[in-house]
Amino acid sequence: MMMYKILGLFTCHNRYEKTRKCLEQLLQDTGIRWEFIAVNDNSTDGTEEFLNNTKEVTVLQGDGNLYYSGGMRLAIQAAKEKFHNNEYDFVLLFNDDVAFYRNAVSRLVDYLNEEQAIMVGATEDERGEFTYGGVIQKSSWRPKYKHVMSKSEKIRCDTFNANCVLIPSKIFLALDNMDPVYVHSFGDYDYGFTASKKGITIYVSNFFIGICEYDHDIKNTWKDFELPRRKRLELKETALGNPGGIWFHFLKKNYGLVTAILYSVNDYMKILLKR
Repeated sequence: MMMYKILGLFTCHNRYEKTRKCLEQLLQDTGIRWEFIAVNDNSTDGTEEFLNNTKEVTVLQGDGNLYYSGGMRLAIQAAKEKFHNNEYDFVLLFNDDVAFYRNAVSRLVDYLNEEQAIMVGATEDERGEFTYGGVIQKSSWRPKYKHVMSKSEKIRCDTFNANCVLIPSKIFLALDNMDPVYVHSFGDYDYGFTASKKGITIYVSNFFIGICEYDHDIKNTWKDFELPRRKRLELKETALGNPGGIWFHFLKKNYGLVTAILYSVNDYMKILLKR
């Protein structure tokens, strides 16, 4: 049986049980020799101790303010510095809240079938419903998307949710790091769009690699129209919201200035009109 060497990259903060189960499940993959770079963003729940006691893991420390994109940017930078003589076959970007199925990543490698392309692993919820995977643009000028997984044939995507993304090492080294403007959201979408613009093919699997619950409930977020306008505006400008400057940057970079202006103003109009 062919053994592949994969470098897994993830960031984590205070979800010890999920982090532990996720790594233990990945380490059970019989077709892979793993190494991991984990960014521990100032966890206080035992996560740091667990990671430090897992021999396959190199731990980088954050101050608690890295969030998703900041943490992954630090992990990617360390991974690029770690490569010597291309000793890894692939890099896996993943979220530690994914409950991976047995040998799921080996299945992704087989599904890729030695093609130099990015392979996104689709996830489902406890009910068996699709949650995350590949992303297709529905418009060339509007930020509208369709979230997909393959069926009988591989579907090509424009970008992805980076809950589970397998990248051949040659492609990983050719890509720049995540854009430093992003703090939490948009880092993975922008990373995928950048790959597409470079002519790199992105596929998504036709099978589920694990369980990852959809976590975008709008209750008590800036999108919750039942909250007071002032509170919504305050939540919007936090790292976990949709900060105006970051959103404008993402839109301008991937859709152009006109779209950036229109859709940036649109968010504030929604708050004003309580929509």
